[in-house]
Amino acid sequence: MERVDALVVGSGIIGSFVALALRERGLEVMVVDRGGLAPGTSRSSDGNLLCSDKSPGLMLDLSRRSLDAWHRFAGRYGNDCEFDPKGATVVARSADEARGLKALVAEHQARGIDCRFLDSGWHALEPHLGPETVAVGNWPNDAQVQPMLACYQIARILRDQGVTYRFYEGIDRLEPRDDGVTVTLDGGDRIEAGHVALCTGVWTPEILAPLGLSVPVQPRKGHIAVLERGDVVVNSKIADFGYQAAAESTEVDETAVQTAAIIEATRSGTILCGSSREFAGFDMAVNMQTVQQLLADCVRIVPDLARLRVIRGYAGLRPFSPDGHPLIGPVPGADRLIVATGHEGAGHGLAAVTGDLVAACVADGDTHPYEGRLHPERVQ
Repeated sequence: MERVDALVVGSGIIGSFVALALRERGLEVMVVDRGGLAPGTSRSSDGNLLCSDKSPGLMLDLSRRSLDAWHRFAGRYGNDCEFDPKGATVVARSADEARGLKALVAEHQARGIDCRFLDSGWHALEPHLGPETVAVGNWPNDAQVQPMLACYQIARILRDQGVTYRFYEGIDRLEPRDDGVTVTLDGGDRIEAGHVALCTGVWTPEILAPLGLSVPVQPRKGHIAVLERGDVVVNSKIADFGYQAAAESTEVDETAVQTAAIIEATRSGTILCGSSREFAGFDMAVNMQTVQQLLADCVRIVPDLARLRVIRGYAGLRPFSPDGHPLIGPVPGADRLIVATGHEGAGHGLAAVTGDLVAACVADGDTHPYEGRLHPERVQ
């Protein structure tokens, strides 16, 4: 029977950074994923690393700390994942929105975050903003990453350090004890782990159910449309001021589809347009009506996008928690099982700090990261 200090279930961006943080602490680590490398939400994301869409408070603090950690990651391991601190531009299209945006910028500045409010001269930042633009906020340190490349880069780093990856093998059974967890894989292999970190996003309740345990995470579907290369220049990540409210919303309405514009260029020259949010279970089919709605939002912000063709669309499932904050820490009733889920649309932005927090739970015995505000037991 193989033995490891920590077994990480899930190889998406959260599982990747958790495994990396554990390995950096000197632990023997194994990664298991039933679908191959990063087969779930990370494969269907746009790689936002943002402070600009966060209200002052816990999520902003986490995002700022995590963005600093992303910079350290690129400095230590190199940038093979298109990590790009290109900045973010938030657009107000009415006097009321401009006042709200100005207040948000002031609150961020009071916390030492580099940002500025512009009620003129914004075309120097983004030349294709439309005539409805009244003011913009600019966060020059916000960033973007190519999610799959980030997961592949971390996998290469860890494989070179002797970390074992077990792909296309799911978890058949978990047997938690006071001193560890016995893990049985689908193929029958048994592994003794000191801790198991479940970085399994919206699928976490499915894994915990046989134990009679649960965490309150559910899938919230999102769409992205990809536009062809053209002559429309998008320098930063452009977002409608309403995007923040949509991203932070914790309202559960299974009949509503929320959309708010967010626009960004990729390294290859295509343009990604989002975003949408809806509760549709595990349905990942692309809804063309939703795609048309979010594209209309984006064209109102950048009218020149209307002359570009849509080359594809895709959908993914964000792990939604009831209070909008991640669930990071031991599962109530099984201290050797650590969950890291509930990041909703901020998974890539919070991945690096999540790795540090899980490593603290495992290596240091810190079971209440951020004084319990992220602990799973808070929403039981």
